[in-house]
Amino acid sequence: MNFNLQGKTAIIGGSSKGLGKACAMALAREGANIALCARNAEALYHTQCEIDALGVQTLSIVADMSKAEDNVRIVRETVARFGGVDILVNNSGGPKPGTFREISDEDLDDAYQSVLKYNIRMIRLCLPYMEKNGWGRIVNITSIMVKEPTPDLVLSNIFRLAVVGYAKTISKDLITNGITINNVAPGYFRTDRVTQLMEAHAKAEGISVEAYEQRAIADFPHKRYLDPQELGDLVCYLCSDQARSINGTTIQIDGGLLSGL
Repeated sequence: MNFNLQGKTAIIGGSSKGLGKACAMALAREGANIALCARNAEALYHTQCEIDALGVQTLSIVADMSKAEDNVRIVRETVARFGGVDILVNNSGGPKPGTFREISDEDLDDAYQSVLKYNIRMIRLCLPYMEKNGWGRIVNITSIMVKEPTPDLVLSNIFRLAVVGYAKTISKDLITNGITINNVAPGYFRTDRVTQLMEAHAKAEGISVEAYEQRAIADFPHKRYLDPQELGDLVCYLCSDQARSINGTTIQIDGGLLSGL
């Protein structure tokens, strides 16, 4: 299936590793130009080398997505290199964990900046280029917690749900100009971070990583951590011409873990 993404330009946040990298790789395989954004310069370099090998044009931007000046710089450098922006994948790390009794005002402010406000800023900065071309795709990477909140991740529950609400609110306006906006809600994926956490927990308990993993996935109906590329492929489809009528939705990808409708 040809997704017709050849020559499109995509900005992907948090794309040096994990789910963001998987999105970048999937879009690159379809021929899109890729603007990679992350804080770790070394990790960005290695990811850029992998994507360069696919034969597409890439740009690496060391940036903190929670900072307004970095958001502006990301879009400015992308437009200077590629001439515009067609696809925006908003992806950021989760905010500090904790219950509602444990979070501070500073924690609230940090989560607002890093999860919600940057999302709104990036959309605002990219929209003029999408509207000029009458075509655009915006995908927000959220979490299954937007469907089923977790008590000890209250900041994520608050601000990722706000991202979903904002996307739904503007979706009808955007599609009149050929632009869609959707949210992807991932479950449990085998990222570098998950692997590191499993290794640390297994060491602390004096058991093997394999034994710890088997215990962790015991309640998953699919009995495994998902591969990040599965999410990347979904995002790639949502950016395609074939998905032009999918708009304002939140699609979970969790192997059937959640019980809600």
